[in-house]
Amino acid sequence: MRRWVAAALVLALAGCSDLPSGVDGDLANGWSAPPVAKQFRPAAAQCHPGLVEEGTLEDYAPVPCARPHVAETAAIADLPDLAPAARPGRAFRECSRRVTGFLGGDWRTGWLVLQPVLPSAEAWTGGARWFRCDLAETSPVDGEFVRRSGSLKGSLRSARVRMTCANPRVAGGRVTAMRPVPCAGQHTAEFAGIFVSKSATAAGLTAAELEKGCHATIATFTGIPADRSVRNRVGWLGFPPGDTSWRLGDRAIRCFLWLNGERMTGTYKNAGTRKLKIHYVYR
Repeated sequence: MRRWVAAALVLALAGCSDLPSGVDGDLANGWSAPPVAKQFRPAAAQCHPGLVEEGTLEDYAPVPCARPHVAETAAIADLPDLAPAARPGRAFRECSRRVTGFLGGDWRTGWLVLQPVLPSAEAWTGGARWFRCDLAETSPVDGEFVRRSGSLKGSLRSARVRMTCANPRVAGGRVTAMRPVPCAGQHTAEFAGIFVSKSATAAGLTAAELEKGCHATIATFTGIPADRSVRNRVGWLGFPPGDTSWRLGDRAIRCFLWLNGERMTGTYKNAGTRKLKIHYVYR
């Protein structure tokens, strides 16, 4: 029986000795190499239905920026090999720098959120080192994301997204809404600029640091002396970033000039002491 099997194999091999033209029978020669696997990499200048922290190929579904969307990718870059805990902060710092040219100004001076989007842990292990710099507009009235159409590119050159003048709603010592209005008309608050907190945590930010920082920022904006008389000339509203943004590295406090509800007309930039007289008394 074994001899019959052997003979059958010999006959089978012999039957293959006459090969078709162009076939040499060498299985290890002349075969094309399979294509090299490509790592997924998102594209810039894309818009997305929502704001996310992690991007995967399965969830990647960009939409044209002309259509309604929440987030927009302003830049794509790469990270060096870093520990997981260090990646978001490094990406955030890089994104803060990169989106300035895209927006036409410091993103922190607009009604905007900056979110670095990183690859998943599995993709990182597989070699992915990219990160996206995504931007979203927020409503100053309720803090919700704005579902917008059109790109944010150059948006800080106009007043629609840039912080300027507003009518805040203040209740119980807290601002519950900011309603932007043109500075040419009547308003009760005007964006003066930002200062960067030295506190390592959001919880460590004190009222004294807020007051000192916003007073200095408003003094520079309005052209009044940055001395002890500032508190007798102006009031202020300060808006620190949320806990998540603080952990990523955003420590910028947004400061608004506020005259305790008094109406202002026109911008108070470089208003000076003639317009901002001493008229608040602290005992």
